[in-house]
This record gives sequence, C-alpha cells and structure tokens, in this order.
Amino acid sequence: MHIVMVIDDNKTDLLIAEKALEGTYRVLVEQDAKHALEHLRSSAKKPSLIILDIEMRGMNGFEFYSKMASDDTINQIPVIFVSGISDTSTELEAYQLGAVDYMEKPFVPEILKKKVGLHIGIVDDKARILEQNTILQDYNLQLQDYNGELQTRASEATKNLANLEYFIIGVLEDLITKKDGFTGSHCRKVSRYMEVLLKTMLRDGTARVPIKDLAIIIMSSQLIDMGKIGVPDRIVQKEGKYTPAEFDIMKKHTVFAAESIEKFTYLVPNSPFITYAYQMARSHHEQWCGKGYPDGLRGTDIPQLARIVSVCDVYDALVSKRTYKKEMTHEQACAVINQVSGVQFDPAVVNSFNKVSNEFYEISKQEMTQQELFRQEMAGMNGANATGVPGVAGVGPMGM
Repeated sequence: MHIVMVIDDNKTDLLIAEKALEGTYRVLVEQDAKHALEHLRSSAKKPSLIILDIEMRGMNGFEFYSKMASDDTINQIPVIFVSGISDTSTELEAYQLGAVDYMEKPFVPEILKKKVGLHIGIVDDKARILEQNTILQDYNLQLQDYNGELQTRASEATKNLANLEYFIIGVLEDLITKKDGFTGSHCRKVSRYMEVLLKTMLRDGTARVPIKDLAIIIMSSQLIDMGKIGVPDRIVQKEGKYTPAEFDIMKKHTVFAAESIEKFTYLVPNSPFITYAYQMARSHHEQWCGKGYPDGLRGTDIPQLARIVSVCDVYDALVSKRTYKKEMTHEQACAVINQVSGVQFDPAVVNSFNKVSNEFYEISKQEMTQQELFRQEMAGMNGANATGVPGVAGVGPMGM
C-alpha cells in the first residue's frame, strides 16, 4: 500500500485529508514541519507522495521543500503544495520550485482523492518503466555474456557436438515425416515460432531460462512430436477425427517421447538439451487449468518451455489445412488462442504471443508454399493426399 504523508499545522485540514485518503493509502499526518523532515530522513520506507501546506508556523512549506531538495534520500518524492490563500503568484512559485500539483484549501475530499490517485498512478508508471529498464539492461548484459561465451565455445569439439545434435534431430524429423508428412513440417514451423516467442519473453524478462541456451531450446523444440513414431500408422495417418479410443492411444505420444529420452539420459547427464527436449515433449499438451495430459499438471507446475511451445503448437495447427478441416485465418487463430488464455494457456505467454503474432503470420505464409509442395509430392507417392493429421471432437484448439 502506498504511503501518503500530509504536513499541515491545521488539525482540521489534517483530519479532512486523512479521512479522504484512509483505506486507499497508508496516511501519515504531521503538524510540525521540523519533525516531519526528521521522520522523512530517518524512515526506511519513504512516502510515495507528500501533501505539503505552505503557510505553516516555524518552517513554511517552501522552506521545507528547499531542505528536501538538498537531500538525495528524499528529493525524488513528489509534492503537492496546498494553501489557504488564493494567490496566483504563490501557486506559480510552488510550480517553479518543483511541485507536481497545487490545491487550495479547504479541501474538497473527492477532488483531493482524485488528484492523489492521479499522482500515485504516475509514481507506479515510473516504477514500471524503471523495472523494465532494469530488465532490459540485465538482458543486454546477459546477451553480451552469451555472445562472449559463443565465441569462447567456437572450438572444433563444440561444433562437432552441435552437429551431432542437429544430426539426431534431422534423423528423427525425417522418420516422423516419412510416417506422417504433416507432423514433420509442423515440428519445423513450431521451432520457428518458438524462436520468435521465446526471444520476446527473454527481452521482457518473463522467460526464466538462460539466454545462452536459446539455440539448443529451439533445436529441442523440434522434437515435441517424436513420440508419434511409436503410435500405430493406422492412427497417425488416419484421415478424419479420432474415436475416443484412438485419441487415448495418440495421447501416449507424449509419454513415448519422455520414456525414450529418460532411457538414454545416463549417456549425457546434466545436458540442457536433453532436459529441454524432455520437458517440451512430455508436457506440451498440459493445460493451464489442469485438464491436459499426460500428467494433468496445472498452472506454473507445467514447465515454462512446455507452456510456451504449446501456444506455438496450437497456432500452427489452427492455421494449417488438414483433410478433415479448413485452415483458420491468422485473425481467427489469434482469437481462439486469446479465448482460452487462462484456461488452456498461460496468460503471460499469450500476452507475449500477442506482441509478436504478426511475425507468426509472416512465418506461416513463408511455410505455406513449401508445405503445399510437400503435400503434392506425397499425393503423387501415395495416390492420395496422406498428409492430414486427425483431431478429436471436444479436445481444445489443438485436438491432439
């Protein structure tokens, strides 16, 4: 709760101000200017705003403000000057000294409350800007460190390791594509969306992952559907919506992927790549409300990267054409995602998505031609379009 200090040697005016502001703010009243100044200097928690009478005995308001201005510990506190004298020159002097506002007494409680609310709002806005600047500075420092680390790590061994990771991803993606053409291209697009969205959240300070891991997170996001290799072809390649029994089998692709990763984690212990791949593959169908699968996780119990990639996954499913449904427009897909924010999706992720949704649209347009060419190729190979991936009635926007 914000603290508002009222300094006035008139008890009646103090009482009016206190009654008008109490409940909304913590109100400190002072009748003696000298005592108020000592209180300000010694207090650990400073007021957010000071209401200062000009005509006081002993030390008047202007003298008090001058002493405040010379003290770096309190000179940033905004001050509203008040006076019982209607005098333009006094009001002008108050503003010239640095007052944020000026009021005549006697107070009108509602006007006083409105003015205080206005200036407290400005205080909050400044605090938010300062916080964002701090986050941005921290991001830039981390980015500098990340760039420095990239240069340090640019050895032959590191390059070989990165190539090996890409090799594994490439092999798995190729196998998935051979089994189901839509899923293969879908994983590639999801990783592109993931890069855009994650970079935005890192800049905003809302993503809690090291910036240096950005590249491997993008790589591992391509593996979210690798578990579909273990799902029978008759289900993966089915044209049309799943029956409830078929959908139960399809849902196991999250567990299949997680179990396969766990089985061989001992070969590369403490690998961020493996950790991120596991989190996203297992949990990208969990829902913010707790009704997702496979574990029914809720809210922030869902790994953050899974919450982020989930939005990317659903967006691509919505704007992509399948055998059993038409593609949605970009605007329709955005509307669906926002509609289930706080239910299916993390509201913070959806908020970041809204900031960069136009970039998602550009990526979807770039991929559209390539995907259509692939469909035509598959149609030629199989005698029919075999790239549709089925959904199931009553299962969220993604449907798988």
